[in-house]
Amino acid sequence: MIEIKPGVIRLCVSLGLLMFAGVVPLAVQGQDVYPSQPIRFVVPYPPGGVSDNSSRAIAERLGRELGQTMIVENKAGAASTLASNYAARAAADGYTLYAAPVSVVINPVLQGKVEYDPQKDFAPVSMMITSAFVLQASLDLKVKNLKDLIALIRANPDKYAIGTSGMGSINHLAAEYFIKTFGLKMVVIHYKGGAPAATDLIGGRIQMMFSATNEALPLLAAGRTQGIAVSTSERISTLPDLPTVDEATGTKGFDAVFWLALLAPAKTPASIMATLQAAMQKVGADPVLREDLAKKGVDLKVSTPEQVRVYMERDGAKWGQIIRELGIKE
Repeated sequence: MIEIKPGVIRLCVSLGLLMFAGVVPLAVQGQDVYPSQPIRFVVPYPPGGVSDNSSRAIAERLGRELGQTMIVENKAGAASTLASNYAARAAADGYTLYAAPVSVVINPVLQGKVEYDPQKDFAPVSMMITSAFVLQASLDLKVKNLKDLIALIRANPDKYAIGTSGMGSINHLAAEYFIKTFGLKMVVIHYKGGAPAATDLIGGRIQMMFSATNEALPLLAAGRTQGIAVSTSERISTLPDLPTVDEATGTKGFDAVFWLALLAPAKTPASIMATLQAAMQKVGADPVLREDLAKKGVDLKVSTPEQVRVYMERDGAKWGQIIRELGIKE
């Protein structure tokens, strides 16, 4: 029989306790580290478009900052409501993020029934991108600026037509906003997408439209249409010579913009939100990413969560009022 001395027993017990004391805190700490697994990045559009490409570029850069893989999931359908419903129901653990478009605040009014509340079911992280609309006009219109265009429309009520990429689309709402702001009487013609509308603009069958910047750039560069103004409150880097609507008319407050914001499900822990917000600030300071997105016709716009709320509340109220006044249904 082997005899184990008491001193040896005490030494073994002490070593065991030290090992336990060292290992357990490390295990607990490991569980608390975020992120410790790949993150789903939900995009509400099909692959290949400018919104999808922009989202992927930001997701990849954010993943590098967080040290984790970002898995982009395209959940297109119901004008982004499918993705909004999905993201709102996701676990609030920081492993599902949503590249939410401006339609996240429009669709509850436009569609009448959705399965989420844009203000209550999401926690804002940061803005991602903004994209201006370019008011383009047919070359057949002999106008030099926006004041000339407005004067021409007013002198010929219901003679001129403005095209849209579809009923209830953000550029349709921008067109109605323009008509309302300046008291115009025009025909509004809806197309199934921006491309067929642009074809009719070039052909002179419609006289103007608010086009997404990435769709307007090649037409303007080729001299097939004329740029009149941009819809945002500030000029844009890709078309620095085009004035804003406010600049061109002397008005204040005209602003119609497409945006994507990074949202997480409501009740995501504050520590995770802080990690995401800090990472997005670094993403926003990346000049290479900014230049890459500008080439796509969009502007990188990183912000505070409070600024996201401002965009959501402002555009929800503005576009909701126009939808209700005109009785627009998708």
